[in-house]
Amino acid sequence: MVTIRTPYVPTSEIDIKFETYRFYLESFCRQIDIEYRTWENFLEKCLDQSKRLQGFHGFDEAWVKRWMKIAWNTEYLMEESIDDYELVRFNNQWKPIQSYYSVYAACEAAAYVLDGTYADGHHKSLKKVTDYLVKTSLSPWNKAFGGPKGRNANAHYPVNFPPNMTIPHNLQRSNINPIEMIAKCLKVEHKHRIDDSFVKRKGVWKYSFDPGYTGIMHFLYRLRVKSNYKDVEIFVSEAPEENIKGFSDSLEKIVVFTLTILELILLRRCKKSFVLGLANEYITMNKKAEELKKRVSFYGSSI
Repeated sequence: MVTIRTPYVPTSEIDIKFETYRFYLESFCRQIDIEYRTWENFLEKCLDQSKRLQGFHGFDEAWVKRWMKIAWNTEYLMEESIDDYELVRFNNQWKPIQSYYSVYAACEAAAYVLDGTYADGHHKSLKKVTDYLVKTSLSPWNKAFGGPKGRNANAHYPVNFPPNMTIPHNLQRSNINPIEMIAKCLKVEHKHRIDDSFVKRKGVWKYSFDPGYTGIMHFLYRLRVKSNYKDVEIFVSEAPEENIKGFSDSLEKIVVFTLTILELILLRRCKKSFVLGLANEYITMNKKAEELKKRVSFYGSSI
């Protein structure tokens, strides 16, 4: 007997929002798989891409150490395995917060070593790192939307996306190219940032306001704000079990790959011995940090 599963169609506002965010995250992960297949292949591309970064002498070791300990601590807590479906569902309310803060902490360290100035804040840190990623990094981290929305509310433009792409509806699930759904995600997030960041003042109009590039870091920030303050109920949605688990798994994958990019910035700009020493010091303290162990092993033999 063949069982035909009915496609999941969310109906409530909460379930639609959860499904939208889940599929945005899945699209990022699908694009990563399409372009690199494995983390090891991705690392090789990152190593080649980051070669242009030169050493930074006299850097603030305490600043880098502080933020990377936070990044690795939060990554470890985020990746603690949970088998029970209901626990995964409830943990999804905290998962975006943990995911964001792991990446944000590493952003603070990377933003500092890129030019020697402290960002010391969410908006400045994300801006510095996003600007760098858009100009020099790998896909999909180099994908963004930029510009003001204009009088027609649709003038903001894609950056580093394929030309003439079709941006789908957020709930479209058939014949979807992941890169096009990523464009949908970042286009919407760019509009949100304009609404959130614009400050009315004489002679400055909202339609001409440009908040800077909007990339994947800003979407993670959005999920963190919603799960921590505004829309907690979205993330404990009673969606199908595979969707709930997929939401969690996608966040974990995005964090691991993003930390790889940011850690390589540190390894190139700071002393390799300092960064690996810092990571090994953390691993000595937390022997269960398996993802970090794996990355450090490859860094030690590859750089």
